[in-house]
Amino acid sequence: MPLETYLDHAASTPLRPEAREAWTAAVARHHANPTGAHAAARAARRALDEARATLAATLGRQPGEIVFTSGGSESDNLAVRGVAARRPGAVVCGAGEHHAVLDPVGRLGGTSVPLTRRGSVDLDALAATLDALDRVALVSVMAVNNETGAITDVAAVAEVVARHAPGALVHTDAVQAVSWIDVDEATAAADLVSVTAHKIGGPVGVGALVVADGVEL
Repeated sequence: MPLETYLDHAASTPLRPEAREAWTAAVARHHANPTGAHAAARAARRALDEARATLAATLGRQPGEIVFTSGGSESDNLAVRGVAARRPGAVVCGAGEHHAVLDPVGRLGGTSVPLTRRGSVDLDALAATLDALDRVALVSVMAVNNETGAITDVAAVAEVVARHAPGALVHTDAVQAVSWIDVDEATAAADLVSVTAHKIGGPVGVGALVVADGVEL
């Protein structure tokens, strides 16, 4: 069998042995519906709650703010479409976002903001864009770009949003950020945060969206 050198971790990572072991053990042990009242269901619910608490601690959030999804794309779509369905106003994103953000923003008639030469969101352009809009519901920016590695300062984006579009929510696609930066600090200013397991050695089909307390989707 030929040896393989895998160099595409930015797209997806191999499943780590410890993640495989934990995943297969959970699947084998917890087959019941976690919303049920019987013993097996309660055990499944405890496992789910433990997983939620662990992820919340990693992201510097509360367990009640974690919504599990099937991955980063669902998390991004839920954030963009969920906010747009609940709040009036425009949706705005960076021009370098993943298509899981760009596509729903485009379908909603939203606006994209140009990037700097280094690939991060241009804060001056963002301010000008927000000033030109009557009302803004959501601004979505990628914390770390999955193709270029460019880092956008989410806290700085949130400051611009607070000044130029008070009341608008901030979402960040942090799927690529978890492995490389202090993600809890980097995303603390965001109201919604998307993450996924397959970028950090976990299984495909597992993700989450942080929904800050008080935010409705």
